[in-house]
Amino acid sequence: MMVPHEVPLGPRVFVNRQADFEWMAGFWSGSGGGGARVGVCAGLPGVGKTAFVRRCVEQARAASTFADGDLCIEFGPMQGERMSVSDAVGACLLALGVSKDAIPASLAERANRLRSLTARKSVLIVLEDVTDAAQVLPFLPISPASAVLVTSNSQLSELVLDGAEARRLAPLDGAAGAHMLAELVGARVREEPAAVAELVRQCAGLPVALRVAAAKLVARPGLRIESVVAAINADDSGPAPFTAAGWEAVSAVFSEAYAGLDEDSARFYRLLGLFPGRDLTADTAAALLARDAVTTGNAIGALIEAGLLMEDSAQRLSLHALLRRHAAQLSERVDSERIREDALRAVFHHLVVRAAFADLAALGTNRFRCTPAGVTQGYRSPFTGGEDRRRGLDWLDAERMNLLAVQRAAAAQGWHEWAWQLAEALSALYVTRRYYVDWTVSSEIGAASAHAAGDRRAEARLRSFVSRAWIELGNPDRAREELLIQALPLAETSGDGRLLASVWEFVGRYRDATEPDRAAEAYERSIALFGGENDSRGIAFVSYFLAQAQWRAGNRDQAEQTMRMALALIRALPEPDPRMAGRALTELGRILDELGAPEQARVMYCDAIDVLAASGDAFYEAAAHEQLFHLAERIGDQEAMRVSLASMLRLHRDLGSDRLDELTAWQSRLTPPW
Repeated sequence: MMVPHEVPLGPRVFVNRQADFEWMAGFWSGSGGGGARVGVCAGLPGVGKTAFVRRCVEQARAASTFADGDLCIEFGPMQGERMSVSDAVGACLLALGVSKDAIPASLAERANRLRSLTARKSVLIVLEDVTDAAQVLPFLPISPASAVLVTSNSQLSELVLDGAEARRLAPLDGAAGAHMLAELVGARVREEPAAVAELVRQCAGLPVALRVAAAKLVARPGLRIESVVAAINADDSGPAPFTAAGWEAVSAVFSEAYAGLDEDSARFYRLLGLFPGRDLTADTAAALLARDAVTTGNAIGALIEAGLLMEDSAQRLSLHALLRRHAAQLSERVDSERIREDALRAVFHHLVVRAAFADLAALGTNRFRCTPAGVTQGYRSPFTGGEDRRRGLDWLDAERMNLLAVQRAAAAQGWHEWAWQLAEALSALYVTRRYYVDWTVSSEIGAASAHAAGDRRAEARLRSFVSRAWIELGNPDRAREELLIQALPLAETSGDGRLLASVWEFVGRYRDATEPDRAAEAYERSIALFGGENDSRGIAFVSYFLAQAQWRAGNRDQAEQTMRMALALIRALPEPDPRMAGRALTELGRILDELGAPEQARVMYCDAIDVLAASGDAFYEAAAHEQLFHLAERIGDQEAMRVSLASMLRLHRDLGSDRLDELTAWQSRLTPPW
């Protein structure tokens, strides 16, 4: 009989997936452990699983890897119907030379016959669009020279647990997506590299979406790619440049996976399309779905299995951009306005409460805040124990882009209290880990929302605090506008002494950058106001800044005395603040070093490093190491310089600092240790 070669050819254009092809080469040459090898090629709908497998089969044919041919079963629906497993096994028997009349009636008998026919053969069986592991089992040959290769949106965990090898195809990256467009569209792609990169991003790297976009460009040779990109950006309801039929082709791929979901999972998928953030955790998913942890976990598992939801190594969940649009469109059609609003309210409230707890953990309960204490009443903080401060900051850091997106969405919905409360909570992260641009964006949204809500205190607080970010960004004019023109008059009429004291502290910080000879005056006024409110924390922190201002003004002995007092006050606070304690130790070390007491300075720097390393304040830890480096440099201690510089490089690398080249150059100039 003729050797069957049923697997169709792959697409004409196929960009290189080198790592995936290497995995497949290993799969072809592997051992099935006594039986046929089983491989599962999973991934998002439309990511190119079928095209990849078909191209791999072409290579296997060329190498005569399977001497007895290849069989192919497509389980995808045709006219709304899927082929039954029994009929699929019967089709394989027909391809292997069994006449129609001789094919057994039952699925079990057919499966037995297939195993018998392939027992001494080298055959490849490709099963496309599998949705359940049970579909695969009847096709498994017993010959170690044979293999079964499955494509599925789901991960088919049961098969993997039984020894199947799994490979999850990722969407195309920018270079591969651009390559694909160039092959499909032609040379004009090279003329608009920025637009091509954006188009690949808009299509989430999914070949199925890129092909639809390319079809439009091929059909209209005069159409610029940037026009296609602009049309996508202009239409939030779906990929605007796609024709109705084109978008239906993309959407239908996703809809097919969606159709197999249970009610809770389908609802969860739709509501995920409403969530403004880019990813979320299981607890946030539970708030969005308004279900308990078990039900939510089941829904998460179902979506992951269906290939509609991605989960990273940190167990964060996300939808690709096109899937999010698809889900949002479904929600708009299926869910009532009340359901949609309730879901957003629930998840926004959850994140506001969690952010407030993170702020409390990060900067302590005695930090001056405008957010009412009632926001967290009746809830339990997730940030407890010895690592509460670090965990609070890490949570804010992990969620920062999501919280900013939620803040913007809350303001757009008119939920202004939540918008400014998120801005205040996020400032705990921004001031600690130096996300200055985010700080300005968040504070602008928050201040506008506070103004819309009629909360003058909150507006003054956010506008005054963000002046620090504007100073750091080199824009003192904007800092002056926020602080002196907007915040100070609001604070002066608020009747809140702590707020006014806080604003005067930031006036001092502003003057440090613009009028250093007047900074001490502002700090002294702030300290007096905090004293009137019995705010020991405010007095301690502002004393630290006052000592720096005194030093810059040439009052060296006074500066040392004030810094020692600030350190003592910080250490005596009911709630420890390792960040400020470490900063005060570093500054006192610098003052002592410049006053001619290097050994005392070294002790201060080492103490500061210990405190800041334990608290996770990498930015200030790096600053302490840098002071220790310069001290060692002055006394010619090369070994101490190497140790400090190695720590600086590690910390700045973790921080994503732009100083790595500079510090690497420092390292190259050090005398080798031999």
